Amino acid sequence: MTVFFKAENAMLTDYLRYLFPPAENDDACMVKSAHDFGALLISHVRESERPVKIPDGDYVLELKLPMNDATQNLSNKFIYYSEGDMKRLNYGLMAIFDIDLKAFYLKAEGKGFSKKDIIEAFIASRELAGCDPYDALHKRIYRSEQAKMKAVSKKLLRKVYYMFESLDIDYLKK
Repeated sequence: MTVFFKAENAMLTDYLRYLFPPAENDDACMVKSAHDFGALLISHVRESERPVKIPDGDYVLELKLPMNDATQNLSNKFIYYSEGDMKRLNYGLMAIFDIDLKAFYLKAEGKGFSKKDIIEAFIASRELAGCDPYDALHKRIYRSEQAKMKAVSKKLLRKVYYMFESLDIDYLKK
């Protein structure tokens, strides 16, 4: 069963190929239902009575869905993703990508690697060579670190305020 999916950008296209590598003599990505995103792809597929037009533009991937309980009734039918489905699936793919990046970054940072080395290793390990994602990933990590620092600062300020309010220092002012 073959369906076409349009990713939002080159980085997500490469990441999808990393998640579901094509077979040796085939260009179609082999979706695995055991992967969370594979389950999402399977759950959003629709069937049509007529042949379906392949999405226009760049970043279109051919996906081969596995034969299982959820897909067996779709065999020999025309299947597709609606525009809305593809938008939602792209959001899900981006979320999985972000979780993967953050987990990879935290693990590598804990081992003492530099931010530059971590980003380059992530790009190489996920085979994101079809685009130049270094700056985008660097900005994501930077924004994530800024948000983390802001949360820590807010927590510390609340703690200081609480301590200040709970101390009785009026006698010092006399």
